Order: sequence, then structure tokens, then C-alpha cells
Amino acid sequence: MIRVDFVALLTDAIDTAAINGSRSSIHPTGMLQTSGIGSVSVGTNGLAPALDHLLDLKKVVSVDNADVASCGFLTTTKVEAVLAKAKDLQSQYLFSPYGTELGRSQIAGWRFEVSNNVTSNLTKGSGTDLSAVIYGNFADLLIGFFGTLEILVDCYTDFAKGMKGIRARQSIDIAVRHAESFAAMQSPIATRLTRSPLRSWS
Repeated sequence: MIRVDFVALLTDAIDTAAINGSRSSIHPTGMLQTSGIGSVSVGTNGLAPALDHLLDLKKVVSVDNADVASCGFLTTTKVEAVLAKAKDLQSQYLFSPYGTELGRSQIAGWRFEVSNNVTSNLTKGSGTDLSAVIYGNFADLLIGFFGTLEILVDCYTDFAKGMKGIRARQSIDIAVRHAESFAAMQSPIATRLTRSPLRSWS
């Protein structure tokens, strides 16, 4: 049980670093912090996400000849909740929670993935707590593992108290193979989720 808990924590930390690693100190550089990735600007204060914005993201990658069949979108649950209600002119939903594979969603035929580790505290103008949307070839996001997961038990530091310490460590590094393979709406480019015409939330 302890091993499973550690693996879950480390997996979450790796996901966060791969998406938006700060590249400071010992932290790796995530996709959103990689110099040279494409960008799309929407709204002065952020906007409710729409299919047009997703198409603009796809175009940025396509014009650099980096768009491949396995490309897809990555964003937060909040953005997913808005896009899931988008319809075409025939009132058909553009978002499919089923996709071509079990458990893999699509929007208008493109792969659509969700992670709440995608940045969702961005600001633009007066807009706050805005969420990023990424499109790209995620095969070009490289995560290198150095060795295996290490779980170490310390029986001595708190020996007098009858306590043991447990530490887990996984050494990794992250790199974007081709910056042209990715585009994002991010700070100060972000998306705002609207609840009503008079009041907005993120």
C-alpha cells in the first residue's frame, strides 16, 4: 500500500513537471516553459474556449510541418466541461467521450486528454485563474528515467521513538524534442470559462 501511494505521488509530480516544469534549480523544463513552442492569443481577459481556438492551435503546429495523426489536445477538467457542450450546425456534440479507443476522448475527431496538472492559475488582463490548452505531438515530449524507483527505509533516526522513516525517489529528466511540435494558449494567453453572460468563473 505504501509503495502504491508513493508511485501515485511521484507520477503526479512527473506529470506536473512535464507540463509546466519551472526549469529552476533542479526542476526540469516542462512543455509550457519550453522556448519556441507556438502560441495562440484569445481575448483581452481570456475567453470561453471554442472549436475555433482549438483549430488555431492545430494550425500553428501544422504550418511548421509538425502535425501528425497522433497529435492531440491537453487541458484541464474545467475546459473539458465547457467544450463538452459545444455543438455543430446540426446540433451534434463535437466532443466524444468515447473516441476511437475505450477511455480516450476526442473533439471533432482529434484526440483530447485531460490533466488537472495543466496550469489553471493564469492571468490575462482582468482575467484570473485561467486554464491553458496545449496541442501537439506528445511523442516529442521525452521523459528519461535514471534507474528504477528507490524506496528506502530509515530505521535509526527515530529509533528511540520506535518509528521508521520511508523515502521514495525517482530520478528523471524532461525535454521537448522539437518545440515546433507544440502550441499553447497560456499566460498571458489563456481561456476563461463563463457561467453566464453577466458573471464568469474559472
